[in-house]
Amino acid sequence: MTATFGAAANALDANDGMIESANGVEADLGIADHVVADDGNHLVLGAPPERACADERQLALTHNRAVVSEWDGTPLTVNMVRNFPEAVAEAYLQSELDAIGRLADQIQAQLGYRILERGDLIDVPAGAPNGWDQGFDSYWLNDLLPRRQCQILGFYLNDDNDAWDGAGSPMSAHICWGTTSYNRRFFRRPHWTEWTGANSPDGEAIVHEVFHLLGFKHYFDQHELIGVQMSPGGLDRPWVTGSETYHATWTDIDNLRCIFPEGG
Repeated sequence: MTATFGAAANALDANDGMIESANGVEADLGIADHVVADDGNHLVLGAPPERACADERQLALTHNRAVVSEWDGTPLTVNMVRNFPEAVAEAYLQSELDAIGRLADQIQAQLGYRILERGDLIDVPAGAPNGWDQGFDSYWLNDLLPRRQCQILGFYLNDDNDAWDGAGSPMSAHICWGTTSYNRRFFRRPHWTEWTGANSPDGEAIVHEVFHLLGFKHYFDQHELIGVQMSPGGLDRPWVTGSETYHATWTDIDNLRCIFPEGG
């Protein structure tokens, strides 16, 4: 498309900061001392062109066959199970689902079709055994929470999860089972008080965990694992770029196009 575009001399000022690539190469802004005149014939690229898909779907299937293999063109619905402690208000769980709704809209805006759908709060599915949400190891090793096809479930796990060499994790994606848990330590973190529903205390970390279930691995570690890499500073460790919110980049969503092709 075309649009009137111009830039005054010395218009770009990084304010002692810098713009750099993912590899740490500083960008040359290049128009510090001259003018780019307004011109309706200047070409403005609205988005990068679609690239040819390579092995993204196979990598995602290898990382998590449970959800990726179920894709038939029907959006995957993300629901929250009503098993959280009473101190966790329903408004907080709805705000987590709202983050999924925004992601679903972002995907559709870029790809033209939906891959995810915001669900709602649901009761514990029938058939879940007693104590199903009381231990990380027992849940990790066994499929303890019944799940419908094309459904992703978030739930509370009454365990600190001392994985990661004892460091633990506040949330965990259970990639074999298509679920993600908010572990007990999540609600012990310094920023956590009884939830009122104003803002997500973990910067929409549910988005990060859901991408694990869609076949993505970390960018900064997990090099031994097979999977599609998350965007650095977006889906993985956003604080590296100064962001406080996990967010999908154009590349993350373009990878989704290759993993979940339109129509199944």
